[in-house]
Amino acid sequence: MRILVVGGGKVGTKRALKFREYGADVTVVSLSFSDELSKREDIRRIELDAREVDQEFLRDYDIVVTATNSPELNSRICDLCRKARKLCNNPTNPPDSSFIVPIFYEDEDIGIAVTTMGKSSIMSKVILDRALEAVREDPRILLELKVMSDVKTMLKRRVSDPGTRYTLYQKIFVDREFESFINNGNVSNALKRAEEIVNEHSQ
Repeated sequence: MRILVVGGGKVGTKRALKFREYGADVTVVSLSFSDELSKREDIRRIELDAREVDQEFLRDYDIVVTATNSPELNSRICDLCRKARKLCNNPTNPPDSSFIVPIFYEDEDIGIAVTTMGKSSIMSKVILDRALEAVREDPRILLELKVMSDVKTMLKRRVSDPGTRYTLYQKIFVDREFESFINNGNVSNALKRAEEIVNEHSQ
């Protein structure tokens, strides 16, 4: 995936680093670059006035992020992207965007993404922090996540039909006995109850 970030300041740097983190081929166009970008050998830098970006220049990229200090220029570049059938994100004017880049958190268990649709990146961070706090304060959530993951694996092993698997997955999740075992932290009995529900269906 080839990403073009137009603007080498704070916003452009943040976007470029995040896309690179996920393995994208990233190019940043600007007349100046942040210290952080200047130190990165894995991100291509092109010293160019963003006003010179045209459809021919955009041809080599799949996704464009506009991050200049000119809302008018950002909008013009996104307009060029639409005409060239390219995806474009304009942080300064979300209606110009064909996709949103949310603030997000990810670990081995969960991923949480938040956007305020361009209203306030600070409040996006506040909302994300409160969502994470709610998850971390209730250990039952992550426990149930682990158990439901095990249930999903068991269903894939035992039930070949996807529609039947989905129905049983929902039935197990709302089963009161299964829920009671989860609430008491009794994982083994919760999994046994899930097996019982599958067995009852098979009879």
